[in-house]
Amino acid sequence: MTMPHHKEFHPMRYGTDSEHPFDTDNRAWRRLGDIASEHFDVITWNRDQDGRPVMLTLADLHTGDTITLAILDSLEIRDPYTLLAVHTGGELAAHGPTGGPAAADSHAATLALDSTTLAATRPTPLHDPAATALPATCWVDLPTDLAAALRPALDDARTAVLVLLDRTGGRLAAVGPFPTHAAADTWQPDDGTGRTADRLIVPLHPVTIQEARP
Repeated sequence: MTMPHHKEFHPMRYGTDSEHPFDTDNRAWRRLGDIASEHFDVITWNRDQDGRPVMLTLADLHTGDTITLAILDSLEIRDPYTLLAVHTGGELAAHGPTGGPAAADSHAATLALDSTTLAATRPTPLHDPAATALPATCWVDLPTDLAAALRPALDDARTAVLVLLDRTGGRLAAVGPFPTHAAADTWQPDDGTGRTADRLIVPLHPVTIQEARP
């Protein structure tokens, strides 16, 4: 194996191993590199035959202590969805993100096994908050009686989703993820419907990497 420094970064997809694909353009990988390099001496170990990263060594700058992490695979969510879950009291929570609607929908069975209050679920596109224009494809229809009953669940979660709820029209759109409740609260859409909709900031519960795969 060769040992190029992490800053010698060239985005590349290593997908010959279908069970353990890896993409160096993965956003979590890139963020890890940026954050780690501020606090550690970072060494990336690459395979000679194709240059794929296989291990990451972090060395503490003050003591010289090191830790080496194996890089197994990566998941890139290109078509983000969330599974919106409604409980019997109207409490709304989100689960995800997942890669596409089928992966989101399949998580409903897991929720049903773990909850005695689950009333309904709906796979919903998860709009990237970096774009303030909401396309029509973001909006999903739901019964108006259900729309009237929805309210944010009070579950504790590290991340959040902003649900724009048109109670009169019986439809909603989901935006996120947001790192905090406050970040979701400050986001504003461009279009009129999104501006006039009710704003429900709901907890986003993570799913496993296997459940997130499209």
